[in-house]
Amino acid sequence: MNAGRLSAFGRAAVLLFAILGAARAQAQTTPPSPAPTPAPAATAGSAAPESFKVTPYGIVFFNGFGNSGATNNADVPLWATGGPGSVSASGRQSRLGLRVTGVTAAGGKLSGVVESDFFGGFPAIGIGDNMGVVRLRLANARIDWQQTTLLVGQDWMVFAPGNPVSLACAGIPLEAASGNPWARLPQIRLERRFGATTLQGAVLAPSTGDFTSAFLYQPAAGALSEQPFLQARVSLASKKWRKTGKPAWLGISGHHGKAKILGTAGAADRDLESAAGAVDWSLPIVSRVSLAGEAFLGQNLAGFQAGVFQGVNPDFAVTSPLGLALDGPRSIGTRGLWTQLSVTAKPEQLTFYGTHGIDDPDDADLVSIAKRDWRLRNRSFALSFIHRVTAPFSWGVEVRRAETRFLQAGSKKNTHVNLAATLTF
Repeated sequence: MNAGRLSAFGRAAVLLFAILGAARAQAQTTPPSPAPTPAPAATAGSAAPESFKVTPYGIVFFNGFGNSGATNNADVPLWATGGPGSVSASGRQSRLGLRVTGVTAAGGKLSGVVESDFFGGFPAIGIGDNMGVVRLRLANARIDWQQTTLLVGQDWMVFAPGNPVSLACAGIPLEAASGNPWARLPQIRLERRFGATTLQGAVLAPSTGDFTSAFLYQPAAGALSEQPFLQARVSLASKKWRKTGKPAWLGISGHHGKAKILGTAGAADRDLESAAGAVDWSLPIVSRVSLAGEAFLGQNLAGFQAGVFQGVNPDFAVTSPLGLALDGPRSIGTRGLWTQLSVTAKPEQLTFYGTHGIDDPDDADLVSIAKRDWRLRNRSFALSFIHRVTAPFSWGVEVRRAETRFLQAGSKKNTHVNLAATLTF
């Protein structure tokens, strides 16, 4: 293991020890609770302590949808591909979970969650389209003190954490690959709150979007780099913004990681950087109108479905007097944003949304020796409404237009219409 890798592990270790040290300090500075009366010894078949609570929850999703043309994924399309349209329905965005609460540890409140949906693919059978495979979404435990939170497990990443509101896009967030980088990753995360300001730092699993194993784990480029992802975010929030009475926030976040691309045909291995910066916001304009969004700039972000799900050009070429000459693997730079305007009508059970997103990879990074049909840009526009009939039951309609430009195939377009209904329990 070379010095660079040791240095990277050293930085990760320092951050990890800082996380654990801050958590320990928080526990020591928090006044201990009075010692409870010792509980009787547990016997076979005895019930758990009253303070320990396990709560099942879930959301039943129904999505009926149609596409005017072909897409990469019919029920939650990311980009248009060109071809015939389709009509169908699905319940695979439904999710189930368990929450654990009521436990104290180190002077803080210990809780946990495990959550899955059925968006993990399809079985290889002729009627498999109605048998969505279970997929892990969340699996984490956290300790909350008055000003500090320590989380261990799989959760939403720290970088660019916002998502547009949508009943049509739950398995994959709205505007993914169109300006909305996202991921749920195993991590160790520390949060520290100072009044309206929150600081977050995390060491995360290095997922670079090129994992191909079907069952047995084989490391992809991020894991082969032998370096974890590092992310941080600082945010300023208001529970009641000015006279609107609505919450508002502004956040700035950063991401850094590595990817080792193994050389082929005698070429040397190459380490490529994965890095990005982002700003996210939610701002009530008046009491019934809000504007939320995110903007980012970075490179090698396929692990977050950014760069229109393209992170590395494996055979980047440079121009020479004899034509194109092979330079080797290269990170694909990209930039993007999404914005969503929401308007709540009277009564407040009905809200209208207008959403726009764009992801624009750097064309200069998409020159290759092999003839590849790179996705040069992906843009989408969505109009929708959600009607909250009762607290647990909502329904709505979303119409989304995608415009995808390819290097070889040119521009492709699709209109996606989605009738959605949800029951929360």
